[in-house]
Amino acid sequence: MKLVHKDITPQGPGTAKLVPEEADDMWHVYNLVSKGDKVVANTVRKVQRESSSGDRDVERVKLKLEIEVQAIDYDNVAAILRIRGKNISENEHVKIGAFHTIEIETQRPFQLKKDVWDSVALDTLKQACDPGASADLAVILMQEGLAHIFLVGRSVTTTKARIEASIPRKRGPAIAGYEKALNKFFENVLQAVLRHSDFTVVRCMVIASPGFTKDQFYSYMLLEAERRELRSIIENKSRIVLAHASSGYKYASQAFPAFVF
Repeated sequence: MKLVHKDITPQGPGTAKLVPEEADDMWHVYNLVSKGDKVVANTVRKVQRESSSGDRDVERVKLKLEIEVQAIDYDNVAAILRIRGKNISENEHVKIGAFHTIEIETQRPFQLKKDVWDSVALDTLKQACDPGASADLAVILMQEGLAHIFLVGRSVTTTKARIEASIPRKRGPAIAGYEKALNKFFENVLQAVLRHSDFTVVRCMVIASPGFTKDQFYSYMLLEAERRELRSIIENKSRIVLAHASSGYKYASQAFPAFVF
């Protein structure tokens, strides 16, 4: 979630302008918006127009409304949040007090106004805009040429990186090219791990793959950590666990019954 602007008094009123950047952000918005809040966003309203001949046509008009929230519906399949409430802003197409439903989806900014930003709302806002601040599990799902890095928090899993590389076949004279490409792929994964995994927050890191890719990467990571004196890896290697996965794609996380994705 991108925080564009905020003007908030803790335990008092305030406004936050937010942009959901991925589907997981909708869960945070659902937990952040409460009945009685005000939401400002661009929306579409069906408006009846009467022509000079007396015919009536229905036209979809784009407009910006501010509504007082009455009900919230979260569609996790479509990754859309539908917020229904009373219009409280002057508008030529929508009367004050009329009900309207605003749809919040990814890449569409909106403003959230609360009369009281309590500690729960402030904590939810912090988690939404910085999921790594509370994510205590890091997961690396990989196979040769593909890796995903996830941070697993209390409520959502955030995809932090996707690393892809073309790895030549391991046979004949191409073996030298294979090893070079694999090491470059591992280096890119290691850089993503260092960038996205904060071991002051992360309590455990799981590296999973089919075959021996996880073992190869683990060995590469430890060797490079010793060579470069990467203290975050060296001091926390006891927190790193290896596991089997069917592939490096996110769906393979379903094989981990102990973790919530």
